[in-house]
Amino acid sequence: AFSYGGITSFAALHAEQQGVTPRALYFTAFATAIILTRPFIARYADQEGHRRVIIPCLVAVVAGVALLSMATSRAGFIVSAFVFGTGFGSAYPILVAHLMKRVDQRRRGATFGALIGAFDTGIGTGSIAMGWLSDHYGLGRAFAVAAALAALSVPYYLWAERHWSIG
Repeated sequence: AFSYGGITSFAALHAEQQGVTPRALYFTAFATAIILTRPFIARYADQEGHRRVIIPCLVAVVAGVALLSMATSRAGFIVSAFVFGTGFGSAYPILVAHLMKRVDQRRRGATFGALIGAFDTGIGTGSIAMGWLSDHYGLGRAFAVAAALAALSVPYYLWAERHWSIG
């Protein structure tokens, strides 16, 4: 969500700085990726297991943001948006389904509330921190930091799965 906060706040400005038009291209490709991939990935996760699909989705988020940090062309922005949109657009609903299956029915409201709180915190801190980072180091480096932070989600998820007994 940190990366998403930065992207929603600064992808269009990054496109403008790189001379990529239209500035909203990233968001169009991002939305297209979600529309085209989420139904299939979500169905696959329901059949094969959520845990098995969450990791590749998180890796796609990392890759998408890393690609955005290096993007200087229309094609670079489109590829980044498609990779990020595929991962991020699927990771959230799959994570929700995964958690709801594992927690006691009486704890589902609290679990969902905690997830929403964490998501919103990530968006807010991502937007604010990316603003500061981009002001001091440029948008490319700010997105690189966001990719590095997103990369921490994979080992954290694996650790949490092993150490927290949910349900």
